Amino acid sequence: MIPSKMDFATYILALKKLVFPGSCNLCRESLDAAQQTLCSNCIEKLPYVDNFCLKCAEPLPCIGICPECQKKPPNFRRCFTLCNYSYPVSSAIQQIKKNPYAAETKQLSLLFADHLYARYKENNLPQIIIPMPIHPLKMLTRGFNQSESIAYFLSTKLTEAVLLTHICRRKQLGEPQQLQTRQQRVKLSASTFNTKNQYEIKGKTIALVDDVITTGSTAKAATASLLKAGAKSVDLWCIAKTSWHNHSSSIKM
Repeated sequence: MIPSKMDFATYILALKKLVFPGSCNLCRESLDAAQQTLCSNCIEKLPYVDNFCLKCAEPLPCIGICPECQKKPPNFRRCFTLCNYSYPVSSAIQQIKKNPYAAETKQLSLLFADHLYARYKENNLPQIIIPMPIHPLKMLTRGFNQSESIAYFLSTKLTEAVLLTHICRRKQLGEPQQLQTRQQRVKLSASTFNTKNQYEIKGKTIALVDDVITTGSTAKAATASLLKAGAKSVDLWCIAKTSWHNHSSSIKM
């Protein structure tokens, strides 16, 4: 069996870490062979989401359902996130967006997989994992889809779920999100996306994976397309979640 490019790159990085142990990006302490960029102490201090909306994962003073979701429940079943979009996770996300082989991608993804196991009952994980698609032109210029990389590493640990990267496609290329107003973002609709091979997801539970979710408009549009194609339900999984009014949410796309 010929290894994929992702498998080969992961092998090379692991070999490099074994031969040349690195240091933590934050505190400069030595890393062990199983760590990619953050040491155990810094991992414990990440800005994890402790109190959140049970529907959209918006940070709240205490766990519950936020006023917006009470008024108008989202079309996705629920959203799970690992951290708030603040330092050092915000810096890690920038590396994940820029570099297809960023060490942060694997470490945060596998950490997120452990987090998801704790949130779901073992037999209640979604059946299919789908990365948030990007437009072909953006794929051409960037060279990779960071959400697909995250979904890949999640699937290596959440083996009950099947990774499908060919199901959902983005048809419309909009302006970078940091150049859009909130009103422009929420205008995204299911027509922005196209779901193929509908028989593969009909009646199935889906996990839609992204690196960061802000307003949730893109996720809702993709969810609408998947539900229209026959998916039973869609959960959102993201490494980081930021409120629209959070000053740290100046995400570079």
